[in-house]
Amino acid sequence: MRTTTRTLTVAACALALAGCTSADPTTQDPSTTAAEPAPTPSGSAPTGDPTATAPVATDVPPEVMLPETSWQGTGPEGPREESAGVVDWRLPESCDAGTPTEAIAMRTVAQGSGEAESPVGVHQVVLLPDADAAVAEADRLTAALAACTRYASDSATTYVVEQVEVGAQGLGLATDYYGASAEGSIDDAVGSYLALTRRGPAITLVGFEGGEGTIATERATATGLAQEAWGLLCAYDEAGC
Repeated sequence: MRTTTRTLTVAACALALAGCTSADPTTQDPSTTAAEPAPTPSGSAPTGDPTATAPVATDVPPEVMLPETSWQGTGPEGPREESAGVVDWRLPESCDAGTPTEAIAMRTVAQGSGEAESPVGVHQVVLLPDADAAVAEADRLTAALAACTRYASDSATTYVVEQVEVGAQGLGLATDYYGASAEGSIDDAVGSYLALTRRGPAITLVGFEGGEGTIATERATATGLAQEAWGLLCAYDEAGC
C-alpha cells in the first residue's frame, strides 16, 4: 500500500502540471506580439535627424569678416571694398603664393585708401573642402613665406616669419622695409605685419599693406585683429559658436 500511494501521488502531480500548461501554444497575449523597434547603434542618430549630419558653413558670408568698426584707430582711413570670389592671397609680391588650392569660396576686404602713407587693412577668408585640405593650404602658405625670407630687394626689404599664438597653424609675416633688422631688433624696424591662422576648414589672413609704423606696433595690432577674425570663424568649427 505504501508503494501504491506514492505512485498515485506522483500521477496526480503530473496531471496537475499538465493542466497548468494545457493552453494552446499558438495563442498569445496580443499585448506581447507588437515588435519593439531595434535600438539605435551607439554613436549614430536615426535616419532623418537633421542635426546628425548638419554640415558646417559652406560659404563665406559677409558676417565672418571684420566689421569696419574693428579697423577704427588702427591706421586705415577711407573707403571699404569687399568682394567675393577666389583671388590671390594678399601677400607681398616677393612672397606670392597665388590662389588658394581647392578653395570652395573666398571673401576679401580692403579697408582704407592708402593715401598719405596710411596703411590699407586687409582681411581674407577662404573655405576649403575640409580640415585636411585647410591644413595642406596652411602648410603651402608657410612654405611660401619661408621662401621669401631669403629674398632681398634693391631697397634691402627683408621678411621675417614668426609663430603666432592664434588659432591653429598661426603664422606672422613682418615686412622690414629698410632691412634694419639685419643689425638691430625686428621690433624697432619700420614696416608692416600680417597674420594667418586656421579654424577647421577655413583660413583667414589679417594685416596691413603699407604704413609707416614699427613692427612691434603693427604686430600687436594685426595679431589682435587676427584673434577677433578667428572668433568670427566659429561657424566652420564642428563645435559651433
